[in-house]
Amino acid sequence: MIGCAMACDELLKIVENSDKPIVMGFDMEWPFSFKTGPGKTAVIQISPDLDVTYLLHVSEIKKLPMGLCKLLAHPLVRLTGNNIKNDVRKLSRDFQVSDVDKIIENCIDCGTFANEVLPFTQRWSLEGLVEYLLNMRISKDKKVRMSKWSIIPLNDDQKIYAATDTYASLRVYLQIKKFQEDPSGIENLPLVI
Repeated sequence: MIGCAMACDELLKIVENSDKPIVMGFDMEWPFSFKTGPGKTAVIQISPDLDVTYLLHVSEIKKLPMGLCKLLAHPLVRLTGNNIKNDVRKLSRDFQVSDVDKIIENCIDCGTFANEVLPFTQRWSLEGLVEYLLNMRISKDKKVRMSKWSIIPLNDDQKIYAATDTYASLRVYLQIKKFQEDPSGIENLPLVI
């Protein structure tokens, strides 16, 4: 994990050197209590490609770095994930993010995208999409999911869990996009899951 501002500067350079939209896996983690409900966003995960994932620990800051806000609202950035629009709304509530509507407009929800491209629709979880489209399984260990995300540093299980979500989201998006461009591959998918 590198500093949040430095990571955002690196990501902005990638985007600003591009002349076409860049799809990035995106997810967030936060502590949860059955007594008090969801806590403030603690970790933001961004995968600009399949080789790297940035884990941004934001639990100790009151305002998101300007670079992160610029990145999220950049007209060439497309964030993809499952239930991603609700994540962005939560981020906006937790940190008073401006341009939230602009960010949401550029989000690509994996489940919605799958329903647009695949020959049937259903309510998709990320695990379901990964299993159906990639013939793989991801661990969504409840113990890790419900862990204390605001504590610094994250433990190895948390890091793997967090990075896996955005990596998987990006892989799922890329697979759906491949089917959208060449539907012949859809024939090889199982009929039902």
